[in-house]
Amino acid sequence: MRLHSHGANYVGSVHWAAVLDSISELREHYEEEEARMLVSGHVLRPSPGPRLLYEPVHDTKADLLAAIPVRPVVDRMVARYFNAQGVIPEILHRGRFLREYEKFWQEPAATSLPWIGLLFTLMCITTQYQQSIEDSADPETLMRVNLFREKTIHCLVLSEYTRGGDYVLEALINYLTSEMFLSNDGEIGLWLVQGMLVQLALSLGYHRDPQNFTNITPFAGEMRRRVWAVIVQLDLRLSSEMALPRLLKLQHYDTTEPRNLLDTDFDEATVELPPSRPETEVTPVLYSLAKSRIDQMNGLVSDLVNDTGEHPYPEILNLDRKLQEAEASLPPIFRWQPLSQSFMVPPQIVMHRVLLQLAIQRQIIWLHRKYLTLTYCHTQYKFSRSACVQAAIKILEFQQIVDEETQRDGLLYPVRWMFMSSRLQAVFLLGISILCYYVQLTRTRPDVALDPETGLKMHNLLRSTYPLWLRSSAVSQEARRVVDHLGPLLGLNRTSELRLDGSTTVAPSQFDPPQDPMMPLDQLDWDSYEGK
Repeated sequence: MRLHSHGANYVGSVHWAAVLDSISELREHYEEEEARMLVSGHVLRPSPGPRLLYEPVHDTKADLLAAIPVRPVVDRMVARYFNAQGVIPEILHRGRFLREYEKFWQEPAATSLPWIGLLFTLMCITTQYQQSIEDSADPETLMRVNLFREKTIHCLVLSEYTRGGDYVLEALINYLTSEMFLSNDGEIGLWLVQGMLVQLALSLGYHRDPQNFTNITPFAGEMRRRVWAVIVQLDLRLSSEMALPRLLKLQHYDTTEPRNLLDTDFDEATVELPPSRPETEVTPVLYSLAKSRIDQMNGLVSDLVNDTGEHPYPEILNLDRKLQEAEASLPPIFRWQPLSQSFMVPPQIVMHRVLLQLAIQRQIIWLHRKYLTLTYCHTQYKFSRSACVQAAIKILEFQQIVDEETQRDGLLYPVRWMFMSSRLQAVFLLGISILCYYVQLTRTRPDVALDPETGLKMHNLLRSTYPLWLRSSAVSQEARRVVDHLGPLLGLNRTSELRLDGSTTVAPSQFDPPQDPMMPLDQLDWDSYEGK
């Protein structure tokens, strides 16, 4: 439980903030600093939260229709949405949507409010997407995003979305996607909106497989499976980000995973669904299938770490083994390959490989994190300690890859907007928090040591990733916390400076690696981190 200016909130033991709070001198420094900032008024205020929770509605349906741009403009936005394969939720059937889109332009007033809201979400997401790939700072673009976001909410509220209906879930999913894109930090309001989405989906029976009901057509059933798969993934994503229990457990639903099909493989007239295409064929839903395998393990790990009871160590090792098996079961296209072997791979595929790896490394830390704190004479936990530290190292290595490859000439530049979310920042925060916690152990515990190779790698990673947090601190309160409070612990902020343009300068002498690579890190120079 953490006390702050608004009262108290709970974070699980695997949340990055809980790891930092376990560093005693850092916790005391943070509490003193927060009190000082509250008195002085210099606090980075969090965003007001998802607008769906707070937005007043005064529009009529005619007002909403009048806010839709002319058709040529909307045509381009719709095309951009469906061409952004891999970065949008796969919840719409292209053929069906285009038929309904034509019908909308023929008779706009006859179109349902949820469908109009869905159209606004498409325009909102594509405007955000276009802004990110063009690095546009045009204030009119932000105004359009806010307008489309506002009209989406008005459509949902006026349609009484809590009663359900066609396209309500799809509109809510896209709305939540756009809100997550706008969030620089973890936002509990997003988790609350996701809770509403889950409850609504349950009330509409999406948690039961369509084959249980004879009145659901094969087409509608498959689209329900796609929507449900995305809802389960969002539940895991936002619950993991908040380090809180997930809402949906495996025993709560029997909906099977969607098939690996192209939209051209089936439509409303389909009597029997064709079998899945082989996993060597990339379809719009293949990544969702891959993600669901990792997410299934993520759910089991999340249930374990959020359980207030104790679990025997063999159960931890068994989950670790199953996680490795889930990684090995990924479709070949989504298994991690070094960038030197990925020059000819589309950016979306490389992006998905990175996201899957970050999800896997986070789960490893969650499984093994508590064994860092146990007495080191317990040699049976050596595997967990090593697994936890190595996973944190990999997370920071991926942070470097993301930072380098999302630059203008980088491999991930076309999909860089997918790496700007609070979800990834939470994973990176967990990685750096684990390593800094281990730094404290090496300084205060004579029985804790690192082999020279691992120690040198940690030294270099902490040296090279700290400037990344400096850049992020201008827009993120959580990144500011890293700079303000991990900096003194590591002795980096005394010689690091954030320029007005967002770049950083770091005094080279502060970060010189050890001259003797064989010197063990526990006797090496953590003094250099303390500015000595």
